[in-house]
Amino acid sequence: MGSPDHKVSANIGPNPENVRWAPPILRNGLYNIGGQVVRGAVGLLTIPLLIRFLGIREYGVWNLAYAVLAIMTISEAGMSVAATVFLSKDFAEAVPREASRTLTVILVSAAILATTMGGILWFAGPLIGRSLPALSGDDALNLGKGLQIAGCGVSVMIIQRTLVGIEQAFSAYATINILDLIQALVASIGLIIVAWLGGKTIALMKWQVATNSFLLVGHCCVVYRLLRGRGLVYDWSKKKARQVLSYSMATWVSALGSAAFGQCDRLIVGGVLGAIPLGVYSAITGITSKINSFSSAAVQPLVPLLSLDAPESFQSGIRLRHAIHLNAFIALEAGIFLFALPELVMRAMVPGATAPQEILALQIAAIIYAIYSTSAPGYYALFSFGKAGINAFLVILSAMASLVLIFVGAKYFGLLGAIAGNIGYFSTFLLTVVALKKMHIPLWRYISWIAFPFLGLIVCLVGATALQDRIWFKVAFVVLQAIAFTLWFLRDQRDQDYAKLSLGRASES
Repeated sequence: MGSPDHKVSANIGPNPENVRWAPPILRNGLYNIGGQVVRGAVGLLTIPLLIRFLGIREYGVWNLAYAVLAIMTISEAGMSVAATVFLSKDFAEAVPREASRTLTVILVSAAILATTMGGILWFAGPLIGRSLPALSGDDALNLGKGLQIAGCGVSVMIIQRTLVGIEQAFSAYATINILDLIQALVASIGLIIVAWLGGKTIALMKWQVATNSFLLVGHCCVVYRLLRGRGLVYDWSKKKARQVLSYSMATWVSALGSAAFGQCDRLIVGGVLGAIPLGVYSAITGITSKINSFSSAAVQPLVPLLSLDAPESFQSGIRLRHAIHLNAFIALEAGIFLFALPELVMRAMVPGATAPQEILALQIAAIIYAIYSTSAPGYYALFSFGKAGINAFLVILSAMASLVLIFVGAKYFGLLGAIAGNIGYFSTFLLTVVALKKMHIPLWRYISWIAFPFLGLIVCLVGATALQDRIWFKVAFVVLQAIAFTLWFLRDQRDQDYAKLSLGRASES
């Protein structure tokens, strides 16, 4: 599929030089986690304040507008991932000419894409607002106008995220997360102030676009400094364009599947149930989606690292094992916290939405998001091995299954049905299965890697249900589980004798 050729290591055995994997993944993963935790905390604090100042109805309309903006912006995902994969390979092999060609194709394509997608949203915004029958006339009008403004934001964000892909090729994760943190803080604080002053969806979108434009300048400066002095020139190559665009297209389709699940569900719930139930749905999934954000950000550095090694190499297996442990540690512990303490979370995050049905909805969402988030290592591994097409097919399949279930659930069972419909995304586990097969690692070995945290999740389901309304007992229960998870994870990090570790590869059996 035009993906970059993989650099096959001459020595794939347990040479000590081949296992210096932990610092890059762990360091860059910590950069990503740190940034995600702070940005996530800011986002979570923003939710209750916006609901308080806007009201649950207008909050639902704002979420619809932002969901469409996010869906349109995901069109750049192919460019950013291709920039990371291709440029990291070009610079690792010290081939400036190939790097020039890659960079030329990436930047020209991103500019064309940004202009096209921004124009489409500008003209289609009012039509989208009128196409949702459950919205009132005023809500639909405000949504349409907000989406026209979002058209400018789409162009800015496409260029910005493409530049982030270039930065990731240099493993500049600390810089990326600093800029993203600034963007999150400025955007969130501004949104709260605008809502406090009486601004609605249109005013909120104007501030969002202005913030993104400001940070775009920062990313331009960072990329200029990274590329300066490397002998790069404008060099268009049809062959390179076919390789990059073919890879980008498959990556884009896969990312579109993620976006369809992460954003189109709001369009469905808003169209079927209306603005108020959508506000509650958006608040709950906005909280639980942080599970996936945190846990996947921790293992995203797999992409540039695994792209340099053969899938069946010893290094790749060790890196994947580490990423699976890190991902499961974060995702399942976060799910345990939200399932065990839903009353505290809902009272703090969603004022006025503490009915038993809404508490149960949060618990269901927490478990679903925690489990499906464990597919992130397989997702990134397949990208690294040039299997973007497989990623695209499986993610789109999972997204469509989920959206169908969300529609059916919302139509016949209301809010709880819509939340439960997210279970369709469990099929993303196939990403991990395919990645393991590609790396010649048997499924039973993977199960042994994640058995402990999944056992902890089962214990939580039983324990938290048995404790019922005993809040402080449940708090103590969650703390004890967190300690157990931490000790398990640290024990794995202390195990440095990877040469003696059997990966149980099928090829060795």
